[in-house]
Amino acid sequence: MPQFQSLQRLLAFYTLTLLAMLSLYYFIMFHEMKNESKQHSVETFHTLQYQISELNNPINPAVKKIVEKPFLAGISYQLIFMMPSGQTFIYHQTEADEPEFTGIMFPSIETSLLSNKNTHSTYTLSNEKLVGTIELKSGHKFYTILRHKPLNINWVSYRYWLPLMTAIMFFTLALLYTLKRRANWVQLLLYTDNLSSHAKEAYTPPPFVSKESTPEFLQLGHALSRINYQLHNNHRHITTLKHRLERLVDHAPLPMLMVMRQGQISFFNQRFEQVFSTAFQNDSNYKLTDFVFTEDESTQLLLQQLENLRVTRTFMVYGLANKKAYQLHITPWFGEHGQVHGFTVLLNNVNDLISQNEQLQQQNIEIQRQLDEFNALKSTMGHDLRLPLEAMIDTLEPIDTSVLTVKEHQIVNTLIETSHAMLIMLNEMLDIGEIEVRKTRLNIETVDIYKIGQHVSHLVTKDARQHGLELLYFFTPDCPRLIDTDHKRLQTILRNLLDNAIRYTSSGYVVLTIEAVNTEQLSAKNTILVNDLVNGTTNKLVPDNTNRKTNPAHDWVRFSIQDSGIGLETTQRDKLHSYFNQTAQLGNTQLDQSSYSQKASQIHTQVSQADVGLTTAHSFAKLLGGFIDLHSTPDIGSTFDLYLPCQNPNYQPIYHLNQQLTRLHLIAIINQPLAAEHLKRLCTHLSITVTIFTSTDSVTLQQLNDELMQNQRTLAPILLLDYDYYESITLALSNQLKDEKSIHANMVEEQIKEDLANTLSSNIDKQHTLNHLLANVSLPKILLSMKSERRIASMLLDRCDGFLTKPLDVNLLLSELLRLTLPTRQILIQAADIKYNDSVVVSADNRSDEIISPLILVVEDSPTNQKIACKMLAKLGYRSVVAEDGQQALDILQAQRQEIDLILMDCRMPVMDGLQATQAIRAQGDDIPIVALTANNTEEDRSACLKVGMDEFLAKPINKDKLQDVLTALIKP
Repeated sequence: MPQFQSLQRLLAFYTLTLLAMLSLYYFIMFHEMKNESKQHSVETFHTLQYQISELNNPINPAVKKIVEKPFLAGISYQLIFMMPSGQTFIYHQTEADEPEFTGIMFPSIETSLLSNKNTHSTYTLSNEKLVGTIELKSGHKFYTILRHKPLNINWVSYRYWLPLMTAIMFFTLALLYTLKRRANWVQLLLYTDNLSSHAKEAYTPPPFVSKESTPEFLQLGHALSRINYQLHNNHRHITTLKHRLERLVDHAPLPMLMVMRQGQISFFNQRFEQVFSTAFQNDSNYKLTDFVFTEDESTQLLLQQLENLRVTRTFMVYGLANKKAYQLHITPWFGEHGQVHGFTVLLNNVNDLISQNEQLQQQNIEIQRQLDEFNALKSTMGHDLRLPLEAMIDTLEPIDTSVLTVKEHQIVNTLIETSHAMLIMLNEMLDIGEIEVRKTRLNIETVDIYKIGQHVSHLVTKDARQHGLELLYFFTPDCPRLIDTDHKRLQTILRNLLDNAIRYTSSGYVVLTIEAVNTEQLSAKNTILVNDLVNGTTNKLVPDNTNRKTNPAHDWVRFSIQDSGIGLETTQRDKLHSYFNQTAQLGNTQLDQSSYSQKASQIHTQVSQADVGLTTAHSFAKLLGGFIDLHSTPDIGSTFDLYLPCQNPNYQPIYHLNQQLTRLHLIAIINQPLAAEHLKRLCTHLSITVTIFTSTDSVTLQQLNDELMQNQRTLAPILLLDYDYYESITLALSNQLKDEKSIHANMVEEQIKEDLANTLSSNIDKQHTLNHLLANVSLPKILLSMKSERRIASMLLDRCDGFLTKPLDVNLLLSELLRLTLPTRQILIQAADIKYNDSVVVSADNRSDEIISPLILVVEDSPTNQKIACKMLAKLGYRSVVAEDGQQALDILQAQRQEIDLILMDCRMPVMDGLQATQAIRAQGDDIPIVALTANNTEEDRSACLKVGMDEFLAKPINKDKLQDVLTALIKP
C-alpha cells in the first residue's frame, strides 16, 4: 500500500501501542514475581531468627535440627554458627540448578537491629541474595546467606499466554479494519479520478454501496460531486464572460492594449490595428513607445520604463505615424502579493479637442487684452473724474454758510448734494469700495496707533523678505498710544507708503517710526502749510474734542517711512512737493467751480506720473487733518513723513518698566545704524545697560571683554546678534577669498592686491570676533533676523539660545531677555545677599520679589482692562506680564514658562480667542492654572471655559477679593 501512507502510519501506530502495552504487562508481572522471591527470603530470615532465639544455649545438634525444618526447603543457603569459644559449624544447601557456594563468607554488617531482649540481628538485601547476622546475648553468632528462589514461569498458566493472545486478536481486528478502509479509499480515489469539469451536466451521487461504506465516506463523496458540479458551472460562466470580454475589447471604439511588466505589448484590439495600421502577432515584440511619443522628457522616460509605475496615470501623447493627439490612460494591475504584473492602456483621440482649446485660448487672450485695456481706461477715467469731484467737495464743505445770502446758501447746498450724488454714482459704476469714500463717512474714534503700526508692519513683512529688505518698526516711548482718528484710513495711508517704499528699494532697509512732535519741530519749509492746518479750516474735518485733556507739548504724531531706495530726482521731488502743498492749500481757498476744476486738473497733470498710492495717501491724510512731507536724495533714499493732529492723546505705556531690567547688560551687534539708534533709545527709557556695535573687530572685542569683567558681579550679560550683519561678513569673506585666488592667478597691480589684502584681513578680524562671542557658553545669545527660523543654518541656531524675527516685537525681546538671564540674575542676587547680609537689606528684598513673588500672565486685548488687572495684581503682591491676544500669549508662555505661575485669560479676543489658546496650551501637555475672564457671567460660558481645560471662572469687572481667593487656591507655594 505505498499510496496509502496514512493507513500504514495508523496501523503502525496501533501495532506499537499493543506491543508497548504487552511489554508493560510482562514487565510488571516479572517484577512482582521477583519482589515475592525477595519477600520470601526476608520471611525465611525472620523465621530462622525466631527459631534460634528460642534456644537458651545453642549447640550444634539443636541448630542442625533448625536448618532441617521445612521453612528452609527449596532455598539455597549457607549458615555459619560460631560459638563464644570460637568453635564454628557450617551448614549449607544448594539447589540442583544453582551453583555451589565457594568458600566461607562472613558478612560485614555495620549496624544491627534489636529484635528482642535476647537477640540482635540485621541483614542486607540484594537482587540475588539476602546476607544477615544474628547475635545472641550469650555470645553465639550466626552468619547466613540466603539465595532468592528462582523465578518459576509456568507458560501453561493463563496469566502468561492470555495477554499475548488478546494482543494478537486486536492486531488482527485492526489489520482487517485497515484493509476495509483501504478498499473505501481505493473506491473514492477511482471516483475522484473519473470526475471531469466537462463531463457533468447535472449532479449525480457517488457510486458507493451504503452497506459497505461508512457515513463519512458517503458525505465526502457527495461533497466532491457537488464541488465538481459547481466548478463546472463556474467554468461555463467564466467561458461566457471571456467570450463577452473578447467581443467588447475587439469591437471597442477606442484603441486598447495590454502591456507586460517589462514593457512588451501582449495584446491590442482591432481598433488599435486600424488606427496604427499594425496587425497583432503573437511572436511580435512591440513596445508602447513604438506607436506613441510625448513632448515631456520625463514622461517619455516613464513610458519606456513602465515597471516604475504603480498608480493610474493619464498622459498627453502623440502618434508617431499620424501625429494626432491622444489622451493615454494607463492602469497597473497587481498580483496577489502586490507585485505589478502588467498594465492596461486606453487611447482617446483628443486631437479635435486640443485644436478647439487652442482656438479658445487665443480668443481668451484677445478678450483679456481688451479687458485689460478697458480696466486701464476705467482706472484712468475713475481717477480723472474723482479728483475734481473730491476737490469740489473739499472746497464746498468748509464754506461758512452763515455769511452767505439765502440764494448763495441754496446754491452751495445744491452743489454739495449734486457733487456727493455724482461721487456715489461714480463709485458704484466703477465698483470702488471703502478706499475712495470721502470725509462724510469718516469714522473718528479712539485708535491704538501702536497696534496699527505693528499690524501694517506684519502685512508688508512678506514683501520685504521677497525684496531682500530689512524691515524695522519703532514706536517711541514718549509717543501717545491712543489718538482720535479714522482707523481704516490711517492703515491705508501707512500701507500705501510702505508698499511704495518697498517697491522702489532694491536693497537695504525700510523703517516705520512713530513719534510725537510739536509744531516748532516741523520743517521750516512747511511752516505756511502747518499754519494753514492749525489755524485754517482743514482741522474742521476732524471732530473737535477740546473738552478732553491733551498734552500741549505734542501737537502732532509723525509716522515716518524711511527707505534706502533709489530716491527721487530733483524734478520729481519738486513735483510731489508742489502736489502735496498745492492740494492742501487748494482745499482752504475760496474758488468757484470752474476755477477749482481747472486748478485741480493742472495739479493732477503735474503728478500724472506719480504713484496712485501716494495720491490716495495724501488725500486721506488731508481728510484726517494732516499732511505728508517728503525728503529724498537720489541714490540714498527717501523719507515720507505723515503728520496727523494729536487729538485727545492717551499716553498708555507701551514698554513696561521692570526693576529686573536694570540688572541686564545688553550687548547688541546691529547691522543698521538707524536700528541701533532706536534700540539705544529704548534701552535708555527702560534703564537697561547697553553696548551697541554696528561693526566688530579685535578692538571692540577687547573693549567688550573689559566691560564684562567690570560688570560681572553686578550685571547679567546677554548678546543680541543681527543675522544680517553676520551674513554680510560671512558672504564678504567668502567672496574675497575667491577673488584673492583669482588675483594671485593673474597679473594684477600691487596696489589692488594690497587693498584686497587689507579688506580681507579686516573681515577675517570681524569673523573671528563673532566666532569668539558665539563660542562663549556663559553668554546667552539671541539671534535677530528678517528671515524665518527655518531658513537659518542649523549650526548657527544651535549656538544661540533664542530667536526673534524682524520687525522686532519689543515685548518679545524683553521677555527673552528676562528668560535667558534668569539663572545669572539669581546667582548675582544670591552673591549680593551673602556679601551684604548684615548691611544691605534691599538686596534680600529684591531677591524675594524676583524669586518668591509669582508672575501672572494677563491675556487681554483691551488696554484699559490690561491696566486695571496689572494694578490689581500689583496691589495683591504679584508680578504681571501682558499679552494682547491668544497667539501672543502662546509666544510669551513658551519664552517664560519657568517664571509664569498662572494665566488670566480673556475669552473674547481677536487673532486667537481665549478658548482656542487654552486648547492649544492643554494640547501641549501644560497643566498651568488658567482662569477665565469674561463679561458674560452665564452658565453656558462657564461650561464652555471649563470644557476646554480652564481651572476657574471670573466675571468682569474683576472683584479683588475673589481674585485673591482664586490666586491663593491655584498658585502652589
